[in-house]
Amino acid sequence: MTKGEKMVRIQIGDRVIDAAKGASLMEVLVSAGVLLRSDCGGRGRCGKCLVQVDERGRRALSPPEDPERLILGADGLAAGRRLSCGARVLDDLRLEIPESSRVTPEVVQKGLPILLPRLQASSPPRQPASPSGYGIAVDLGTTTIAVYLCRPGDRAVVGSTSIRNPQAIFGDDVVNRISAVQTAADGLARLQKLAVSAIDWAVGALCRRLAIDPSGIGAAVVVGNSTMIHLLLGEDPSTIGVFPYAPRFTEAQTRSGGSLGLGFNPGVRLRTLPLISGYLGADLIGAALAADLASLPPGTLLVDVGTNGEIILRTGDGFAATSCATGPALEGAAIQHGMQATSGAVDAVRLRPLDGCLDFTVIQRDAGRHQPPAGICGSGVISAVAELLRGGAITRSGSYAADFASPCLVEGPNGTRAFEIVPGRQARGGIPIVLTQADVRAVQLAKGALRTGIALLCRENDIPRPSGILLAGAFGSYIQQADALRIGLFPEMPAEDIRVVGNAAGVGAVLALHDDARFDDAQALAAQTRVFDLGAHPDFQNTFIENLSF
Repeated sequence: MTKGEKMVRIQIGDRVIDAAKGASLMEVLVSAGVLLRSDCGGRGRCGKCLVQVDERGRRALSPPEDPERLILGADGLAAGRRLSCGARVLDDLRLEIPESSRVTPEVVQKGLPILLPRLQASSPPRQPASPSGYGIAVDLGTTTIAVYLCRPGDRAVVGSTSIRNPQAIFGDDVVNRISAVQTAADGLARLQKLAVSAIDWAVGALCRRLAIDPSGIGAAVVVGNSTMIHLLLGEDPSTIGVFPYAPRFTEAQTRSGGSLGLGFNPGVRLRTLPLISGYLGADLIGAALAADLASLPPGTLLVDVGTNGEIILRTGDGFAATSCATGPALEGAAIQHGMQATSGAVDAVRLRPLDGCLDFTVIQRDAGRHQPPAGICGSGVISAVAELLRGGAITRSGSYAADFASPCLVEGPNGTRAFEIVPGRQARGGIPIVLTQADVRAVQLAKGALRTGIALLCRENDIPRPSGILLAGAFGSYIQQADALRIGLFPEMPAEDIRVVGNAAGVGAVLALHDDARFDDAQALAAQTRVFDLGAHPDFQNTFIENLSF
């Protein structure tokens, strides 16, 4: 607040928030700890940062502009609905925030990774980590941050927790995060502070739970995609967003906690694993270390499916890797009723042959607090598309079949069709949860990009098809292999040849925390990896088009 700046008051229930007149409503709420969904990064496109204002409140906010009018319509605006990203606060107001607009306090729990037993079974460290006491391993994901509290001396993980990455208010993908750095003078500092604060919170929560003094944590190892590593270290990632998409550095980095603003122990020695390129990051290196990819047969493929699909192939003489823009659809974002895999999310469906509608299952993390269906997560989207393909409701071209008879295949706005997954009477808020034609197209584009990346990477290395696929990441931990194969996410192969390895990136960070020699392994792996530019391949366009069909 500057001297003479006029302040206004925002009331939410019993809480009052002071704000500078003219400030963005979303920025004010986020700064006050009220996190809203913002899948589009505050650009007024996703419509998920909805708030409700009374008659006076409508006059206390700036008039809606065209993007907001388009999403909310005249009826929505007349009912007092506004998008917080498009409204500026001009006077005192009272507002309500629907539950569906809030970032849930629950996050996708990455938990103790599937590959963690490899740590206990591995040989003693070649170069034991020097600090005594405790250390932390951090998987700094674009959506979720996982923190593992470890005792390097006896190679033990004593606790773990996950927290939603608060940078998500700037958008669900790295492109939006880079844009936030470029469009605001303090964008980089704000994004860094959000990441640092989240790690501090997670460490504090673990230490309180386990009665550990955080000042005894002497070492930290962090993995993440190239943009997330840059943001944590306070390095401008703008060069990753433009051709030739080069990061400012690729080598492993070392910083003191104090230089980054970490409060739990300013003297902690923080290191990051190396990067391969702008879109092949330390998380892929960590996952390859954890899976011991170097010892697996040529033809083995490690795939980390997220907003950006990262693929690394074991070849006869090293590794080849590429990235593909799968987009956020496979994680439930960019889907009309998409959400994270938290309580209330539909995660699987089955078609009922008698009436052509769907049975569904809903994630319930707290057995004592049942949550009604609120949306559909990434695995639920894949399940729905796969099941509707099996039943004939969706054609190979991705359209809803005109001759499919079902009361759940409904007419949407502008004559488009949608399939009702959850009836309104069962859904939170009374609004039916549907899979729209646009949602199906988003899945097609995502699966086409990933399948094209796999196909061309294998073709360039004279491998007819992968001998096995290791599926890493939070999304890969939830989908069913049979559903992924049915929509064509992966080449035709036995389902048992696709192995889910969970949060392999987190295991890689744990391994490096316990054994300094893993940094040498990581650097060697990065040096032996040939980066394959998917978009520049002459067959990319044709192969992508071929892989769009189901």
